Amino acid sequence: MQQIVLIPAYQPGLRLLKLVEELHGSGSAVLVIDDGSGSSYDDIFNRAKSRATVLRYEPNRGKGEALRYGLSYIKERYPAPYIVTTADSDGQHRTQDIIRVGSIAEHHPDSLVLGKRFLDKSAPLKSRLGNGLTRALYHLVTGRKIYETQTGLRAFSDRQIERFIKLPGHRYEYEIDMMLVSSDVDIIEEEIQTVYFDNNAGTHFRAFEDTVSLNKEFFRYKIPSFIAAAVDYLWFILTYLLSGNLILSNLLAGLVSRSVKYPLNQKVFFAEKATIERYLITAFVIIVLDTFALWGLTAIGMNVYTAKLISGILMIFVSILIRKIYMSVKYRK
Repeated sequence: MQQIVLIPAYQPGLRLLKLVEELHGSGSAVLVIDDGSGSSYDDIFNRAKSRATVLRYEPNRGKGEALRYGLSYIKERYPAPYIVTTADSDGQHRTQDIIRVGSIAEHHPDSLVLGKRFLDKSAPLKSRLGNGLTRALYHLVTGRKIYETQTGLRAFSDRQIERFIKLPGHRYEYEIDMMLVSSDVDIIEEEIQTVYFDNNAGTHFRAFEDTVSLNKEFFRYKIPSFIAAAVDYLWFILTYLLSGNLILSNLLAGLVSRSVKYPLNQKVFFAEKATIERYLITAFVIIVLDTFALWGLTAIGMNVYTAKLISGILMIFVSILIRKIYMSVKYRK
């Protein structure tokens, strides 16, 4: 199967040329995207052209835009099947690790393979702190435990390229979106060795701005859930005021809110790619449990509107638990 290595590059050093040379020697097709580095870097990119396809544009648009640009080019120019492996241009990823991660993806074409860095004390502090924060948030919103959420070394088959092309994001948040949209597929982590030069001085990652941008994606990912919760509560109040029937009002509110959430997930915010069958089963379980919880809380004398808020919060944790159980069963080795 064709192995294609996609390298987004912004103002790269000579290490890019060494990486391109080694990858070319391994038999991989190499695609380098010059993300608006400027004329000062003409020599490096011109030299890279002897061993790679080099695409250039101005001005700088961000790593996410470079990756999406490269993926679109690959989809148009390369016949399937193939494996795309993304790698950084600064020499952090060893050639043997890039090839190995791509080879694993070849054997698991429906999976996303991540090069997992071991972030010990030799890694820059901002890398360890940033990865720890996004790791915790990823687990919170998806129910999945992934150690490495910010690695630039990733591999996947042509089967997944279309949805990655459609993702928004221009800078590093694009890579978080890749993780979020892949939360329902098998994610394989392969440990790699990361080489840091001068305490990662060559990185263009902005510690504060890009960390904020990365982590706000988790909240955007949950927007459909927030909207559905608001619809659920407001529809319950309206129906209950009109009918006075607790159970009927809650069942109707649940049905309306879930019918709102699914299209938002699928088409507007790309948050989940769950099948309609799985979504309906999960929605049914949540609605029934929510109704029982609401009935129980009001039965012990709690105000109905307060009880509805509490039962809704409880269902958030139930939903996370259901996702964890689903992932455990689906990907149990």
